[in-house]
Amino acid sequence: MVNPIRSTLWVFAATLSVAALPSNAQVKVIDSSPVTAAQTQTTAVAPVSPGADLLTRMELLQQEVLELRGLVEQQAFEIKRLKQQRLDDYTDLDQRISALLNGKAVPAINPGINPLPNQTQNTQPDLPNNQTATAGTADIPSERQLYRQAIDLLLKQKDFQGSAQRLEQYLEYYPQGLFAPNSQYWLGEIHLSNGETEQAKSWFSKLLNDYPGHAKIPDAKFKLGKIHFEQGDTATARQLLVEVSQSGTAAAELARNFMAANQL
Repeated sequence: MVNPIRSTLWVFAATLSVAALPSNAQVKVIDSSPVTAAQTQTTAVAPVSPGADLLTRMELLQQEVLELRGLVEQQAFEIKRLKQQRLDDYTDLDQRISALLNGKAVPAINPGINPLPNQTQNTQPDLPNNQTATAGTADIPSERQLYRQAIDLLLKQKDFQGSAQRLEQYLEYYPQGLFAPNSQYWLGEIHLSNGETEQAKSWFSKLLNDYPGHAKIPDAKFKLGKIHFEQGDTATARQLLVEVSQSGTAAAELARNFMAANQL
């Protein structure tokens, strides 16, 4: 049998609990439906990975390095081609002048050969005897023009004396010029062909002192060796000719032949 007093107390407590709730209280409802991708993007943005950004930068740098390497290789090839062309031009001019001074037939100019190197700089002449520049300085031919005049007088007109004067004039105004070593050598050759041994000896010796590493040094030593031999100085002649014979140049064989023929 249910106790009426206990039942009454239980109903009274339940009534108080319901009354204690606020009037606007709501029950929280949890939606169990799945979250869509669009909803995820609107709520949060995924950060960019630092590693991915670094990889992109490295790929760009590698591409730039490859492009620069291609440019360097192209320029190196062009420089090599120009050097070879300049060597061919120099060899052609050298052979023609040497043939002329030795009384041989002068070979024709090869097609496309420019016998003189291009002068890219507008070199100003060094005025001799500490002269100051005046309006008359403008009448002095350029370095390239003056040297070309000397070579043309030699090859085209066979004017040895006129060519020598132009070469000396060139050295007077351009003592450190691009063609100064060649001018000294050809002056020695011209004087030697004219039988002016001492003048030739002086110019060849000057070339050896001023430009010891120039391409014409073996030829100048060979000519000096022959001059010293003819003057009776066999010791100096042999020393010069031995140096030339060990140079590995075209003059080396000439020196060996001369030494063998004269028992040096």
